[in-house]
Amino acid sequence: MKQIPFLALLLASISFFFSSCGEDRTYEFVAKTEEDHWIEDQMRDVYLYYADMPELEMENYFYPAEEFFPMLLASYDKYSYIDVPEEQQTRNNIQAVTYGFDFVLTNDPTGTTTHSVARVLQVLSGSPAEQAGLHRGDYITLVNGDNVSTSNAPLMQNGAGVTLTIGVPVPDVENNGYKWSDETREVVLSAAVEMENSPYYLQKIIEWNGRKIGYMVYNDFRMGRDENNTDDRIYMEQMPDFFRVCKQQGVSDFILDLRYNQGGQVVCAQQLASLLAPREALGQEFAHLVFNDKRQDLNYAMPLQEEYADYNLDLDRIYIISGLYTASASEMMINCLSPYMQVNLLGVQTEGKNVAMTRIDSPYGFTIYPVTATVYNSEGKSEYSGGFTPTYVIDELSYYPWAELGDVREILLDNVLQWIAGRIPSDAENQPAPEARRQVSRKFTRAVVPAYSSIEQKSFPAAILNE
Repeated sequence: MKQIPFLALLLASISFFFSSCGEDRTYEFVAKTEEDHWIEDQMRDVYLYYADMPELEMENYFYPAEEFFPMLLASYDKYSYIDVPEEQQTRNNIQAVTYGFDFVLTNDPTGTTTHSVARVLQVLSGSPAEQAGLHRGDYITLVNGDNVSTSNAPLMQNGAGVTLTIGVPVPDVENNGYKWSDETREVVLSAAVEMENSPYYLQKIIEWNGRKIGYMVYNDFRMGRDENNTDDRIYMEQMPDFFRVCKQQGVSDFILDLRYNQGGQVVCAQQLASLLAPREALGQEFAHLVFNDKRQDLNYAMPLQEEYADYNLDLDRIYIISGLYTASASEMMINCLSPYMQVNLLGVQTEGKNVAMTRIDSPYGFTIYPVTATVYNSEGKSEYSGGFTPTYVIDELSYYPWAELGDVREILLDNVLQWIAGRIPSDAENQPAPEARRQVSRKFTRAVVPAYSSIEQKSFPAAILNE
């Protein structure tokens, strides 16, 4: 991976520069720039966009690694990143020490104020948030008495305790819209605690119109509890358990809820696809990854794994729920299952990340995650950089109230169940409204625009390959 000619030329120039000043300080320069040169060597070798790396000045090599790495990125690359020890610790703390709920900041959906509000997306069982009475769909209007903003949003993620004010939108008949009720409630959260952030938020079998339907809210393609230990595969070991139950119960359809899933390890996507694809597809190609033109020796294919045949549901169709954060390995599932089965998508447009990143651990304590490969399905297709548009578009942020995830009255799940039953989902925003619209939730009359998200602070949308 080392770029010897380039580095040798640079060192020769530096040596001449420093020795011409009367004292040879070349090795002092090398010591102070060693980390940055290591980063550049890796990037020039495996970075998918190495040809578009900008030219740097000599002084750039004196910047800390976390500042130097972004300087190397192609202008259009929004995914590659670096983890330095301090940031790794912060990210792990966000995931492990928590109040136990996720939220997204939006504009005021009623349009009666110019302030932001935070909407609760999901609440972990047994968390301080649940114990304090916070619920999915709640609108947080004040944090410790102050208006919600991006500056105080981190106070809702972890800390020694926080007081949240919950507002309630109510119909405003006079103005044909919504307004905030005069009645609010306060929720006082105790100190954040350590919690396991399992990717399996919910798994259940739904009995619906004589059918048994598997439903899984899967939030992260993660191998194990310790994301820095590739030998920890506890979550992968748990994956077949639910499918064993589904098979025993005679599940005929499956709903995979990826609305809050930004991606993760591609081997987890490979495993999950092997459990869902038609049995006859096992052993065939699931995906193949193509690296830059200098590293074609790294190209490889990933098969649908025959070792999961005993748990495989042998489905010919699957229903996937997409949301604000559906990206990368989640999109890999959509693209790479499509050659073998009918993939039905409902929700909002996905992120559009059709590339994978390689984890490269440095000898200096930090880790870089450059984009290194393009992800293709078995038909050679990878044209989803603009995201996947669902057959039926429904933006859950536009609706109130919300039911809990897994409740058949929940807006997106309810509409998927209608689809499975052979009907056009009644809330599909890209279809003419049916004559008998199901009033599960009310739709706001103004656009709801998402902003800061606690989910996006946890991890980057990624399909991660090991070094």
